[in-house]
Amino acid sequence: MLLYKFVPTVEIAGQVAKGVYRFYELTKYRKLEENTGRSDPSEGSLSFPNEEIQRYPDALPIGSFKGVEFSCVSVSLDDDYLSQYFVFCVSIESSESAIGGCNYMVELDTDIFDFFEMLLPTPTLPGGNPDGKKFFSHAPVEYYDINNHPALMEGEAWKEAYIKHNRFSYQNEYRAAMCISDEYFVKAGARSLIYRTQGRDEAGNSLDVKLLVSSGTDEEGWRYLELDVSEFQSAILPEPMKITALSS
Repeated sequence: MLLYKFVPTVEIAGQVAKGVYRFYELTKYRKLEENTGRSDPSEGSLSFPNEEIQRYPDALPIGSFKGVEFSCVSVSLDDDYLSQYFVFCVSIESSESAIGGCNYMVELDTDIFDFFEMLLPTPTLPGGNPDGKKFFSHAPVEYYDINNHPALMEGEAWKEAYIKHNRFSYQNEYRAAMCISDEYFVKAGARSLIYRTQGRDEAGNSLDVKLLVSSGTDEEGWRYLELDVSEFQSAILPEPMKITALSS
């Protein structure tokens, strides 16, 4: 499936086009103060705006504690928990209005995320994985409102990074996410982590398939992971992915 990454500068577009993908911590989008469409204070939560609550109070989801039921206006993951997630956000539509302040669009394909998932499998833990977390995942964002609650995530905790209120549905967002520990972040910052396997090109020639993962903090203080597959991509593609300049 074709995907579209919207970015503000041609330099960033060039990095993405050659195979360098920067995943920002999900808490960034909760804390951003801007009007471009990236900021969402309710990121990582199930929250309903006042106008919905006032209009459809009986449609609120019902929770219970020690046998006492109550209506849930907002259920939120805390920042410490949510900071485990690093996301790369794209759109399944090429609309120029998806994200404000972006002057360039890079065409991608979900195949690249399948490739990352192959090289970044979820580790097998001694106690199994009853919560259903994933080291790397990718999927469309699920949009909800008070009359259309998100699906239950029992045994599929990785989906908690993929829900947003319906007021953002115009973005038609698709995400890839990594769920990591602070120790992993520090380790990737000290020295790029290398994931590799062997593959073949269309002519049957052997290829060293390599993915580099590094971490850092940008000039504004936001943490990120950078997934670099440029060496492998240049070996199998005749040119970088397509970049389109958007009309101002």
